[in-house]
Formats: sequence, C-alpha cells, structure tokens
Amino acid sequence: MNLTTILLVAAAIVYVLIRRFTGEPFEVRHLVVPPVLLIAVGGYQVAHTSGQHPVLDGAVLGAGALLAVAGGILRGLTVRVFVRQGRLWYRYTAWTVVVWLVVVGVRFAESAAGTALGADTAVVVAALPLMFGLSLLGEAAVIGRRGLATGVPFGDWYRSSRRDLIHR
Repeated sequence: MNLTTILLVAAAIVYVLIRRFTGEPFEVRHLVVPPVLLIAVGGYQVAHTSGQHPVLDGAVLGAGALLAVAGGILRGLTVRVFVRQGRLWYRYTAWTVVVWLVVVGVRFAESAAGTALGADTAVVVAALPLMFGLSLLGEAAVIGRRGLATGVPFGDWYRSSRRDLIHR
C-alpha cells in the first residue's frame, strides 16, 4: 500500500466519522457510497498483493471479513436514528465510540494472530480498507433497516429543498 492510498483511505475514514458524529441526513448515498468505495479499493489492493500462503491468507481475510461485518452490525445498533425538520437523521453516540474501539482492538488481535500463524503481513495490511468498508456496510444495513421501519421520508431531500429555496 503506497502513501497516497494510505492518505486517501485515512481521509475517507476521517470524513465519514466526522459527518456521522455530528449527525447527518439519512441518505442512501451516505450509507452506501463510502463502504462500496473502500471495499473496491481494498479488494483491488488484496488482489494485487500476493502472499506466500494463499490459503492461510484467505482464511485470515475471511475471518477478518466476518468480524468486520459483525462489528458493523453491532455498531449500527448503537447509532441514534431521529427525526429533525420532518426528515430522518442519524448520529453516532458514545456507545458507538465504545463499539468502534472494541472492533478495532479485535481487528488488531485477529491480524496479529493471523500473521503469527504465518499469514503475509502485506496481505493483512492491504485488506484494511476492505475490512473498514465491510464494517461500514454492516452498519449501513442495520441503520437502513431502522430508518425504513420509522416510515419517515429520507433520501436526497437536501438538494431538492435547496433547489426549492433558490427558485422561490
């Protein structure tokens, strides 16, 4: 993983976290686009990183993927979904931070165990964006289901509201 990729992934992570901690309108693109982009970047990096033990590397990545999705699902349960100005919003809570920290700790432990067993460190490191994306996707599944259950409209209403204000 080169420095540019590391900086871009770090910037994406910081951007997502800041938006979600301050709260944002419930829009499908905010829930889906960041994880899909991170999964694509991570998948590309993993595909172009070869290890000496592909079966072991695959097992470690598979375990990491399961942990990432499970962590995202748990984190999604801690997110506050609420109505503001007649629209659906969501925001991370203090419990979300706790779950983030636990998931990161478990991820490091899983990676360390995998490399101790002989998995290639380069493959494990290349998979970080993939794992983060899977985690965000698990979270999005829970938040999306909770949002739909409210019956409150959500979507790309910001632009349509702004357009209405401009054309008045």
